Amino acid sequence: MSGERIPSGSTAVIDTSVLFAMGGPSNEKYRAFERFVRWRNVTVAVPERVAEELGESPGAYAYQRDRLRAARDAGWLEPARVDFSTPRVPEVVDTTRERMANLSADDVSEDRIEKTDTVLAGLAYQFVADGATHVAVLVSDTVAERAIADALAAVGVGDRTAVVEGRDFLDELVTDDFE
Repeated sequence: MSGERIPSGSTAVIDTSVLFAMGGPSNEKYRAFERFVRWRNVTVAVPERVAEELGESPGAYAYQRDRLRAARDAGWLEPARVDFSTPRVPEVVDTTRERMANLSADDVSEDRIEKTDTVLAGLAYQFVADGATHVAVLVSDTVAERAIADALAAVGVGDRTAVVEGRDFLDELVTDDFE
């Protein structure tokens, strides 16, 4: 079931909440995710903004930095930078922000929308525009899931992308026999 949403050879863009839920190298969710991405040959990308939220910024917790470093050293995670000069990336980011604001109009103002979620959508589009066959975005926010999926569909790449509830996905990996 897990592999249906993230086919072999995909690129996975991961949000902060999913990395927090994954834990560190000794956590079974981390180990299950690592086995999955290696077995399925999935490229895992973490946007700079997510790395900053996880502690890559100065003075942050060493544990968070070590978690990212361990995944990079193991060869299954790479940093990613959104290139706003890529055609349509700014449009995707803006559409995601607007859609999130509309979906959560009663709950949050547009200036409080998670900017990381909008960057995830832009990065997913960028990877598709650069030739990725499939890109999965792992998030753990229903509003962000819907907004990202809507924005990617609006620019015609919905068939090459998937937005996945990341924490549920990690739980499935622990219980699934994906090999």
